[in-house]
Amino acid sequence: MTTKNLFLLTILTFFICISSCATITVNVYFPAEEVREAYISLEQELLQPEDEEGTGTDEVPGTTESVVEPQSLKTYPKEPLLKYRRFITLWRGISLDLSNFAWAQDNIAREITNEIKKMPEVVQAFQSRGKRLGEINKLLSERKVGEGDRGLLVKLGSLSPQETKEFNAENNDRKIIVDGMAKAIVGINGLEPTGENINRVAPEAAKQFAAVRRSEAKSGWQIQLPDGKWGTKK
Repeated sequence: MTTKNLFLLTILTFFICISSCATITVNVYFPAEEVREAYISLEQELLQPEDEEGTGTDEVPGTTESVVEPQSLKTYPKEPLLKYRRFITLWRGISLDLSNFAWAQDNIAREITNEIKKMPEVVQAFQSRGKRLGEINKLLSERKVGEGDRGLLVKLGSLSPQETKEFNAENNDRKIIVDGMAKAIVGINGLEPTGENINRVAPEAAKQFAAVRRSEAKSGWQIQLPDGKWGTKK
């Protein structure tokens, strides 16, 4: 094959590849209400705080006041709350939609909960949070830390070395829980649990975790609202 022919073949191959690229839309349905319900259910089951005199408590803060709407009254998304597009190489004329929203409409929260309970690192994160719950509640009551709008504690005052250790450990466990929720949502959407897919869902999972933390905060705790402003829980 001559150099000229090889050049022409290369050009032809390039244009074939370009013409064969297709844009696909990936839809991710995120049932926010059911995600919050799953967070609450998992905390009630897996957080087992130690009863330490002066700092401990026998219950997850606010869970006795949490009201979960009956499944029969819920509405489900007809449109995906998260979507993105990407290019893949296909034969010309082929298009794909990678979403697969086929959940049982009356068991979404339960399905999410069951998926997360299959993740040992997430279960361990819940249990570890339970063991330090008294100390974290004390930091919140003293307003040394506050509940941030991304589901993590935010330092508001000076902390001792031991308090800093507890603060960092708590946030690390919260990140594991949020990532686990994102992975569960990706999975029940029928998508591969790749880092890309999980990272796209994680911000919404964190937002809903923060919503639960605000709703279960005790009076006097500092909470950050969705708009970024700080306030005192009434």
